[in-house]
Amino acid sequence: MLDSGGVTALATSKDLLTDYLNMLKRRFDGSILIPIAVVTEFRTGDPRKDVAVDRFINAMRRRQVRVYVPLTLEIAERAGVLRTQARASGHPDISVTDAHIVATADDLANHSAVTILTGDPEHMKVLVELTHRTNIAVDVPG
Repeated sequence: MLDSGGVTALATSKDLLTDYLNMLKRRFDGSILIPIAVVTEFRTGDPRKDVAVDRFINAMRRRQVRVYVPLTLEIAERAGVLRTQARASGHPDISVTDAHIVATADDLANHSAVTILTGDPEHMKVLVELTHRTNIAVDVPG
């Protein structure tokens, strides 16, 4: 699963994307997913800036059944709880989007392991710890 930093990293580096796709094929029966809440962070409306992301998303659509994970009411509610818990534990700068990403990972972790690729591992790790899941990992692209 990708946050906006993960989307940007894979969209702007064909080698990195190829490496991740090969790893998924060799070692896991997995896919690259983007929580719908993340779109707000990478979509600019400027075709010159969005072209790399558009190419990346189109490539993912050709390879897998779905690219986006919807934001449901249950995931949004879970995100609110996680964000409130993180803020109460001394992390007041946890973003709503980060909470949505981890709540989405928490939901997906009911059925499979999830790795979140992010440029902000500290905030994600705080939120993941609050889920008490052992099958959610946080990594940085590269």
